[in-house]
Amino acid sequence: MDVSIIIINYKTRDLTLQCIQSIYDYTKNVSFEIILVDNASEDDTIEKVNEKFPEVITIANTENIGFGRANNQGIRIAKGEFVFLLNSDAYLMNNAISDFVNFLRLEINQSVAICGGDLFYDNTCKQRMASFGNLPTLKEEVFILSGLFKLFKNYFRKHISAAIINYDNKIKDVGFIIGADMFIRKAVLEKIGLFDEDFFMYFEETELSFRAKAAGYKSVIIPSIKLCHLDGGSSKKNNDLFNYKKFTYFEKSKTLYFKKCYGHLSSTISKILSSLLVIELSILAKKQGSPLKKIGIIIKA
Repeated sequence: MDVSIIIINYKTRDLTLQCIQSIYDYTKNVSFEIILVDNASEDDTIEKVNEKFPEVITIANTENIGFGRANNQGIRIAKGEFVFLLNSDAYLMNNAISDFVNFLRLEINQSVAICGGDLFYDNTCKQRMASFGNLPTLKEEVFILSGLFKLFKNYFRKHISAAIINYDNKIKDVGFIIGADMFIRKAVLEKIGLFDEDFFMYFEETELSFRAKAAGYKSVIIPSIKLCHLDGGSSKKNNDLFNYKKFTYFEKSKTLYFKKCYGHLSSTISKILSSLLVIELSILAKKQGSPLKKIGIIIKA
């Protein structure tokens, strides 16, 4: 088996069906399996997938166990040489999987553990979105808080920013690939370990990439490989209310990332910088939500 494609579903039935269909529509010249892990969607996603794509392997969880743990379930039963973690709200626009395989099998790329493609909001390939980033550091938070990211835009984007929209067609080493489309050597996961299950959502792919880099492996963006990512398909959006639940998950995971990768002191400094940024943005009236409530969430994270 060349590739095991793992899709995590949480209340995204129609998007999941579209995602799976795109795999069959575009994937050529490689052998693959699809593993769908459903995080207790409490709908008929599993039934619909079994009906339309009976060859897909399905795992039905009785509770929402989060992104990393669900992916680990799929990885543990995967038969492929490579695993492709594909969001349910993403879909292929070309023969991406075969291109990933061919890239990683080149002798020159044996040190590459993880790669990803260029992400777009729709299939017009005009509206790019963040596809990769530098590994998050305290330096990034200092640059944002102080306004230095505006003075040194190119330096910030190339060397510091944790969320980068790709504007060129160059294959390049990056800090990490966005979790929507991570193509990974399974042998590397067997060496460095799977996703850290302390993370529920957010930063699990960054922490995994941190470990891969520490073990001497690279993460690479391949812009010729294009995918559509609708972004947030499993999250209920409300334009009028600040999403405190999402903010809480993000801050808890960010604190956990800094603690695991850089130590307790770094995680404490990160909390202080994040709180100061909340105050700054509140004064500038650029963010919704109560600054005091958000600072409370940061402190408790």
